[in-house]
Amino acid sequence: MRDEMTEDKGIKPRTWNAIAAGALLISIALGMILYSQTDSLLSAFAAILLVFGAYTAASSFARKGREDSFGPSDSDAALAGGVIIAGVGATCLVWDSTGEVAVTVAVLIIIVAVVGMAMAVKNRNV
Repeated sequence: MRDEMTEDKGIKPRTWNAIAAGALLISIALGMILYSQTDSLLSAFAAILLVFGAYTAASSFARKGREDSFGPSDSDAALAGGVIIAGVGATCLVWDSTGEVAVTVAVLIIIVAVVGMAMAVKNRNV
C-alpha cells in the first residue's frame, strides 16, 4: 500500500499546507485592513473566518474524495467545515453591524441550509 505522501495523483499534502498558509495570511491581512477602517476587533476576526472558511470550502472541490468506512471523505469534510467557518464569520459580521438577534439567527439558519445544499450538489452522483 502506498503512503499518501508518495501518491502520484493530486496535489501533495505539503503543497496544500503551503496554499492554506497563504490563504490564512491573506485573510489575516484583510482582517487587519478591516480593523484599521472600523476599529472593531469582532469585524476583523469575522473577516479572517469568512475568508479562510471560503478558501477551505472552495478548495474542497480540488481535493481527492478519498472514502473510508468511517466518516465523510476528506473533500466533504473540507467543504462542510469551510462553509461553517465562513458562516460563523458572516454571522459575526452581521451581529457586529446590526446587533439584532433575529437577523443573526436568520443568518445561522441560512448557513445550515447552505451546508446541506452544498453537500447535496457535491455528492449528487453518489
